[in-house]
Amino acid sequence: MGAVIAPAPLDYRIERTMQKFCLPLHKVQSLWVIFCQHDRSVSGYIMRDEFFNRVLRYKPTVLTHHLFKLIESKSDDGLSFGEFVELITTFCCFEKHDLLRFFFYILDGNKCGLIGKTEIKHFVSNMWENQLLTNVTDGLDCLDAIDDGDGAFNFSQLEHMQERYPIVLYPLYRLQTCFIQNTLGEYFWENHKASIIDLRTESLMEEEKRLQLRHKAEAKSKELVTDDMLKQRMGYKYYLFPPQSGGKKQGIVTDDMLKQRMGYKYYLFPWQRGMEKTRMMRIAALDDELG
Repeated sequence: MGAVIAPAPLDYRIERTMQKFCLPLHKVQSLWVIFCQHDRSVSGYIMRDEFFNRVLRYKPTVLTHHLFKLIESKSDDGLSFGEFVELITTFCCFEKHDLLRFFFYILDGNKCGLIGKTEIKHFVSNMWENQLLTNVTDGLDCLDAIDDGDGAFNFSQLEHMQERYPIVLYPLYRLQTCFIQNTLGEYFWENHKASIIDLRTESLMEEEKRLQLRHKAEAKSKELVTDDMLKQRMGYKYYLFPPQSGGKKQGIVTDDMLKQRMGYKYYLFPWQRGMEKTRMMRIAALDDELG
């Protein structure tokens, strides 16, 4: 019989990852099983080289060194289980534009929002281990066509190159594929990413709906004369003479109108505001009937 695997230990990294990416607990347990298989010394850590060579079956490259910046790893040599879960989940849940942003983040060392042409070409060449395909070379040459003259490129310009020549970042896509296939599998990750997008879209729609309701409530609270008040005041005329009940609503008296009419009295005699407002509404209603 095989050894019984204890429940996965949870720390702040794992709880944060579960909340951010909606990762279910039983999948954390699945990752714990993988982790234990490669933590042969039972130290609670997996060495980085072993993580790539044995877990991901991917030869470390210029790309892999930068992955640990995604999670602010505390060790230069190994991965704790919390870091293991956070790194795998974060990178597997990346969409294409996230991968491009990660690429840009790596090269934008000064965090100024610009990366140099030489840096891009050098890094891409290293990603491809100096064995560039013709399409990759064409993609890098595309940088010359979109260069503004300063030899530096922002994220939008990089997006333009990637849309025309997606093969340029193929090694980065291949690295993500290794993450996906050698952890929880392509079926789970693709479906999970789709569900995350659905949840985020639903959340945005609900937030937009709440904002619309709040704006309507705020607008309604500013109306000093509502339709119900107008119906009660006008009686049958509300239905017989619709122009009086809709559109202009001459019976509405706003605070600005009241301030203009009362002048300094608006502030010195606040108890008179109600009477003055009623008087203005009666005058407006009378003008409306006479008109």
